[in-house]
Amino acid sequence: MNDASADGEPIASEGRYAVVAAEESESTDYWFVTDDREHAVPLGDTDLDAAATVLSRVRNARTDAGGTGSGAESSDGVELTCHECGKTWTYTGGDEHASCPNCETEVPVEGIGP
Repeated sequence: MNDASADGEPIASEGRYAVVAAEESESTDYWFVTDDREHAVPLGDTDLDAAATVLSRVRNARTDAGGTGSGAESSDGVELTCHECGKTWTYTGGDEHASCPNCETEVPVEGIGP
């Protein structure tokens, strides 16, 4: 890993994690880094959606169905796929339709509603 790119300004950050743009000479598009920059995971453009989905599934798995686990969301989520852009994510809300987090297309949620 090139230290210069991992130490760059974050494109996005939350808590102690950030995404930093890689340099053109590197074999990846981004680095997922910790705030101390001791740990970095390469992320390509095509890996971003998969990484977000995996993190969402872990968060949901840590929460029990009663909502008393480590997170606020229920583990009773349903996996949705946008018919417009193909993005897949876990929806844990209670509405009959969900907005795709990638393109904001309205996606019907099976099993919810009248």
